[in-house]
Amino acid sequence: MSSSPLSEADFRTGLGALEGMLASQPDRKGSAAEAEVKALIERMFPGFVAAYDIYLQDQRNIIETIQIGNLVKKDGGYSSWYSGPRTAVGEWPAYREVLSSRLPESAVKAIDDSTTRILSRCANPKEPGARRKGLVIGYVQSGKTANYAGLISKAVDAGYRIVIVLAGMYTNLRAQTQLRLESDLNVNDANEKAGIAWWLMTGKDTDIAPKNPVGMMASTGNVAIMIVKKHESRLANVARFLRDIPDETLRNRAVLIIDDESDQATPNTKSDQDLVSTINRRVRDIWKEVPTGTYVAYTATPFANIFIDPSEEEDLYPDDFAMVLPKPDDYMGADSFFDVNQDADHEEDEDIYSLSHLVSQDDADVLVPHGRDIEAFEPAVTDSLSDAIRWFILATAVRQLRTGKVAHSSMLLHTSHRVRAHQLLKDAVAGFTEGMALNRDDEEEEFRSVFDREIDRAAHLRGAEDSPGWSQVWEKTKEIIGYVTVKIDNGQSDDRLTYPDDEPQLVIAIGGGTLSRGLTLEGLVVSYFLRASNTYDTLLQMGRWFGFRPRYQDLARVWVGPGLLDDYSHLARVERELRAEVAALEAEGKTPRELAIRVLAHPGRLQITSPGKMSNTILVHAGLGGTRRQTIYLDRSPSGALRAQEAARTIVGAAVERGLSHHLQATKSRTTSASQLFAGLANNDLIEFLEHYWVADSDPWLQPSAMQEWLELHGDGVTWNLVLISGPGRLGRFTYADGIDVGVVSRAPLRAEFWTPDRLPSPPPPGSDVVNIRALMSSTDSLLDLRILADNGVLEDPDGLLDSADTNDVTSVRRVRQALAPSTGVIALYVVSANSQPRPSSKTRRAMDAQEDLLGLGVIYPHAEAEDDGEYIAAEVRPTLSDDDADADVTTLTDTEGDFVELGAA
Repeated sequence: MSSSPLSEADFRTGLGALEGMLASQPDRKGSAAEAEVKALIERMFPGFVAAYDIYLQDQRNIIETIQIGNLVKKDGGYSSWYSGPRTAVGEWPAYREVLSSRLPESAVKAIDDSTTRILSRCANPKEPGARRKGLVIGYVQSGKTANYAGLISKAVDAGYRIVIVLAGMYTNLRAQTQLRLESDLNVNDANEKAGIAWWLMTGKDTDIAPKNPVGMMASTGNVAIMIVKKHESRLANVARFLRDIPDETLRNRAVLIIDDESDQATPNTKSDQDLVSTINRRVRDIWKEVPTGTYVAYTATPFANIFIDPSEEEDLYPDDFAMVLPKPDDYMGADSFFDVNQDADHEEDEDIYSLSHLVSQDDADVLVPHGRDIEAFEPAVTDSLSDAIRWFILATAVRQLRTGKVAHSSMLLHTSHRVRAHQLLKDAVAGFTEGMALNRDDEEEEFRSVFDREIDRAAHLRGAEDSPGWSQVWEKTKEIIGYVTVKIDNGQSDDRLTYPDDEPQLVIAIGGGTLSRGLTLEGLVVSYFLRASNTYDTLLQMGRWFGFRPRYQDLARVWVGPGLLDDYSHLARVERELRAEVAALEAEGKTPRELAIRVLAHPGRLQITSPGKMSNTILVHAGLGGTRRQTIYLDRSPSGALRAQEAARTIVGAAVERGLSHHLQATKSRTTSASQLFAGLANNDLIEFLEHYWVADSDPWLQPSAMQEWLELHGDGVTWNLVLISGPGRLGRFTYADGIDVGVVSRAPLRAEFWTPDRLPSPPPPGSDVVNIRALMSSTDSLLDLRILADNGVLEDPDGLLDSADTNDVTSVRRVRQALAPSTGVIALYVVSANSQPRPSSKTRRAMDAQEDLLGLGVIYPHAEAEDDGEYIAAEVRPTLSDDDADADVTTLTDTEGDFVELGAA
């Protein structure tokens, strides 16, 4: 063979040789095994090592499966036993054909790559006694079922012989999963070419039986598969089935447990560690019966999973691996519908608002039952609900005109968990839709009004799709309006939501728990969602509008209740950070057993998950070094504004009196609008300013006491640059001191329907009038002080870091600040005009209408440590002590950013 990059067939041949060598010499580990493998490759495939990196760049799935330097990792790490999937004959090739008939090749490849990565972390089915526990994090409504079906098919090809799918808490969800896997994996037919015979132990209407035959497990070609509801007796039946298999047989029949929606019911909900919740105990019982195999927890909301007590060996903490599924192309997640940016550079009304509407409190009060007297609840179709229903029908019509075919189309209506409320709401909605159908000729004006408001609202997502004119849309609307049905899907409903292949549904689905998790609403176009929750996982799972909207992304809409826009914006950030942390953990080759996964805490009322699932967690006070914070809540009352102005003038006056170095921003026009800088303020200057300046308690780190505490720990040798940000001046100027004035900036606040002060953790001061400007600082302000100093010849930047920095990238900014001024923090003052006005096109902003200019504060902390911003919650991982540490009372745990958390020894 030449030294050119190997073909895929050649490479797989080499991997097969590698796998064979490892199988025949299972005791070889570490560098000795690595040297022998490389020698073998050199002999059999000259040039393989040189071509290795080139090939791996193109074959990411095999990169992560075979890493020569990481063949065997002790203590539950990764093992490269898996050499990749079959390509010609087997369960995976058959399933890949199924996927290819439904999905674009890029999506099929993503599933192929990710399932190869997952299986390579699982236990080797040909190594009796091997056991692994792991976690796979997907996205809500993103195709997790397709992914674990792929994992099942590859696992069976690799030697797994018992497959247990724990399919949620509800019968309809279990049945949905049953039918999906039966069809996709073709488990009703034997794969004779692959030598596989499926034994299906559950059916659409039959869960696992109390007593099951086990004789078929004597044959190595038989694969038992069961899709089981998380119910105490059903899970007990599974454990009994495993116990009935002879020990030696079971030891050689690897078990794959897929726990779908694994954060629901499986984690222990008892706060006392001596108590164990029922479902958790039953799943533990199943795992205890598995001598060889893998437990894989699948979820989009992994908070409860990563908070399981790692010290409980029998529990289901993902000791051995945690992985993130790639975000699929064209997937619409939380960051599609809700804002995650807080930067004044962005448009006031970002595209993100085009998909989301806020329901007023008045409408919510009509549609959400309050108190215990459900009989007094009289829901009615409010204006916002009327708009949502009309847009649902219109959007369905537009989609049909675009595609030329009729498909399932759904609207989610989720206002309460109470079953009786669902029935009363159904009566109101059904009466409304029936009235529209019977009087369709009189409805054109109302429909046209909604159409005109919505059709171009998200035009940026339309792509090359057509936008049919009103006359076409109205004709199609009149045609389909009579097909709208209203269904209830809850635990007591006798008319559950179904989507027959031969009967497209145009359905408004009303429900609670069953619509909150797992169940897929086909063709979901509109969601009207008022169901509040105070936990991350519940809110995210109830967001059933996340998912794929092929050819109708621009038509998707969500109406949410008061406060939920803020909540989901925070959750979008949490999701992004959590996935980044897990990906970093995997890239470093570390396991959750070695390094706890952290979750960003909410500064206000939201909890991460139920308290019973957080009994083993600790609060990690992540540091602030190198990060920025900004006040987005400003008090526009005359007393509040004047108080802030006085605090600002005091700190500027102190800088002037002390003769601190004063610099102007260098600008092309050299106008007096340039921002100004005083260098060399002390820690006490900032503390005294904060003591006189009000900061909402939603930001605990800008409270004077917290700042004092942080500076006492990290503030040695720290100085502060005071930057007086200047706007263009057309709105007016503000004077800090004689000869020191700046142009004011415009920051229009959110309208009352998008935010009210009751969203703060605690009430603001009496007499205050707090507004939310959503963003104060611009991204360029993060390095403005250093640019001013460099332009004035005070700061040297020989490597041109300031010119090459990406100010939109937090990591890039922190890297520059750490290199050029690690011991320097920034106090940035902004004068926000009392007459700040929204842009004419704004849908979310209003005029400031204050009597006095307002003062906003931005702080960039000196780079004392490599720290993250905010408070995080993590499981208390107790590292295993070596013999040398056996007498230690305290150990330290390094987190992914290098901070240390003191933990009691195990």
